Amino acid sequence: MQRNSGFRRASIALALLSSACSATLYLALNGKPSRQPAEVFECVRQQIPVLGYSQASLDTEAYRVKALKNDWETRSADTQFRRRVDRLSVEVQGSSTAPTVLKIEAHTFAEYGTQRGPTEVEESASAGVKAAAQSLLEACGS
Repeated sequence: MQRNSGFRRASIALALLSSACSATLYLALNGKPSRQPAEVFECVRQQIPVLGYSQASLDTEAYRVKALKNDWETRSADTQFRRRVDRLSVEVQGSSTAPTVLKIEAHTFAEYGTQRGPTEVEESASAGVKAAAQSLLEACGS
């Protein structure tokens, strides 16, 4: 009997651990603007600098843009910690016959200086990147 009790506790602990590890760290928002994809994409491109982000990559044919904002103010006790980076990943889908869909993902990464070089570890999305994603959705997704 003792053995089954220990096995049961280990199974419960493993189930709790796996559910905690599968939690989503980023924020995903979707909007259905009434405008054409090209107009929504241009709105997104204009809003990025207004929100304090810099454009990191751009795909004008697929209507995708990635933006980032470095946070040099956040501190950590880990001596390898360098900074926190907030990233917005935006994609506009649709066509003249299909409805437009605006997809926004907000991520936060901690950057560490390791012996392999800069290493990013994803963290829970910061309040700042969540607010920026929501502002972008309100400005371009309605």
